[in-house]
Amino acid sequence: MTSQIDDHAEQPPSEQPSEQPPSDLAHADKYNDPRAKVTRRGVLIGVGVVLLGIAGSALSIWARRTHLERTTAFWGEDVIRAFQLSEELEMIIDPGAGDADTEPVRLSGMPGLGHLRHVLLDDRSYAWGTIENQPVTERIGHSECMMLQFRDPSARRFPDTQIVIDLQGGWLGDAAGLQQVQLKDRFRTALPSYLKRIANYEPIRVERREGERRETQKPGS
Repeated sequence: MTSQIDDHAEQPPSEQPSEQPPSDLAHADKYNDPRAKVTRRGVLIGVGVVLLGIAGSALSIWARRTHLERTTAFWGEDVIRAFQLSEELEMIIDPGAGDADTEPVRLSGMPGLGHLRHVLLDDRSYAWGTIENQPVTERIGHSECMMLQFRDPSARRFPDTQIVIDLQGGWLGDAAGLQQVQLKDRFRTALPSYLKRIANYEPIRVERREGERRETQKPGS
């Protein structure tokens, strides 16, 4: 007699469906419990991070700011205002030439002008141990020099100012003053190089100006 298979017979342990472990998502509230405590150590660490960030920002601002203490003592407040506020900035390429040959080059609006002002203003641009009690104008005619003119025709916040720059030695000073100082090595090359590039652009500027003048003088223009 064939025995009938009992569908309800107990299956061997190996064939029983294994119980699935509970999903972590089922207890996600355990990991986002609003009752979790904020420890004093965590607060102190957070405050420390914020203070470190503030200190780093302050140090960065201090390192980038313009230092004016020694430049103000050397140039005087009027010249410093001229460097900062001048409405018109012009360059005389050959200050030793006669008046007929010294038409100034207008620098206002030229690229790099902000860097030029910063170099002239910042204490760190100068080798202060090189100061000489000798007018810088005495270098005109003996070395390659240029002159920068700072004017403020609208607001008149300072008197017209002229400084002379010796392009070969990196010396500069107020044209009306009795002292001169030398730039540091990196600026002793960079500043004259910038001014010479502008001077080399002058013939092109004159040619364009003359061309525009001829065009306006043509009949029917």
